[in-house]
Amino acid sequence: MRRIVIALFLLIAWFSNSSVKGQTPENWDFPEKYDSLVVFLADSLDDIRDVNIKVKEKRIGTTMAMRPSFFSFFKKPEKRTYVLCINNKADFSGVLFRDVPHEARVGLLAHELMHVRDYQSRGFGGLVERGWQYLSKRGKHKFEHEIDQMVIDAGFGFFLYYWSSYVLDESDVDEKYREFKRRVYMKPKTILSELNKLGELEVM
Repeated sequence: MRRIVIALFLLIAWFSNSSVKGQTPENWDFPEKYDSLVVFLADSLDDIRDVNIKVKEKRIGTTMAMRPSFFSFFKKPEKRTYVLCINNKADFSGVLFRDVPHEARVGLLAHELMHVRDYQSRGFGGLVERGWQYLSKRGKHKFEHEIDQMVIDAGFGFFLYYWSSYVLDESDVDEKYREFKRRVYMKPKTILSELNKLGELEVM
């Protein structure tokens, strides 16, 4: 029953937002195959539309990750470039982006774009602080929960729920990767609770 309720809310959110047609931001260098997804998200992220974002497909330890380029650490926010790394490791024990359902893709990419929003609000010291946080389990948990909250506050909470639910409950990832996701990021129940606090969902 809950899945049906969530699906209805998701469809309403999707179509109410997709009525505005846009274009991929000029400075976002994404492959054309992601155009519809990127346009949908960009329409709600005016504050980072002018930010330089590039995409690289490479072997990494997670599905995707957004990082400042090395020299961007020493530049002002408006001069920075961010690199979205998308995993193309064939024997990856987690989830490859190409295998993620569309609704869950929105949640995942929204999460990565919230990293850009967060980084853009920080100077050199703030970027170093974020990197330092990722060196500890507690810091990593705090960092990623803050980013997930930003996704919810930006209006993409239902999509984030689908991503989290897919990884933890539906995908065929190995247990080690599943436990990492469960430990570091918001779980589906937590996301629903945060949506309820915002009045966007009444948890049954």
